[in-house]
Amino acid sequence: MNRTRKIWLTAAVTTALVAVGCGGRNDGPGQDPNAVPSSAGVSGAAFVNFIKGLNPNDETSEPLTISDNIAVPPDETGDPDPLA
Repeated sequence: MNRTRKIWLTAAVTTALVAVGCGGRNDGPGQDPNAVPSSAGVSGAAFVNFIKGLNPNDETSEPLTISDNIAVPPDETGDPDPLA
């Protein structure tokens, strides 16, 4: 093989490997990146902590979705936690 052919072959293999490696995020089957995580529904405090962790100035991202399996249990023992 001549030198030019080896360079082209190396470039083609490198490009193919980079393209395979850049497949993007793998969130798993059916996972929505804008969904509220199920860990936020463990308790009222976990849900409030999730809400407090959101960026209040973010006006460009998609709205969050809450799945049907999230049911925040009421906390009847503690004082209300302000969101602000």
